[in-house]
Amino acid sequence: MKKLLLFLVLYSCNAVTAQIKMELSPSGFNSVEGMMPNAPLVNLIETAKGWAYNYNKKSVDVYDITANSLKIDGVKENGFYYLNRGQKYVFKIKYTLAVLFGEKTYKVTFTINEILGKDDKPQQSTLADYFTSEGKIKEDYTEMRPSLEYTASQIVGNFMEKIARSN
Repeated sequence: MKKLLLFLVLYSCNAVTAQIKMELSPSGFNSVEGMMPNAPLVNLIETAKGWAYNYNKKSVDVYDITANSLKIDGVKENGFYYLNRGQKYVFKIKYTLAVLFGEKTYKVTFTINEILGKDDKPQQSTLADYFTSEGKIKEDYTEMRPSLEYTASQIVGNFMEKIARSN
């Protein structure tokens, strides 16, 4: 019986992360929604703040906190990469998670604020620079899109998993 219960708990936690698939467009990522857990808003805000400080151990800022929303800025090492002539280029990203709790659902918006290269130097490029004018990923950056989508999905999925468990 204990093994079955453990399996169900692990499966339900993984189901939240597995369902999150962030898709990148030239304008960034679309927001995602989750079902509100049965917990007071005060507890959800505290859970979100706790997640921010645990997930982003090096650099985090939690701000614009209201009764039903907050913003979290963080930095992700190895945010994305691409290959050019056999050379791998890896970039950090500075991102914001904007969270808005509603009555039945909550919305999470993931935004890339800055791309950092070697020695944490800010890059002049933005996400739109990796796309053609038709909205397709440029030929030299084909690995960039899936690697950045994976990173965004992991961050948002991990956050939503934490919120789902805050009953």
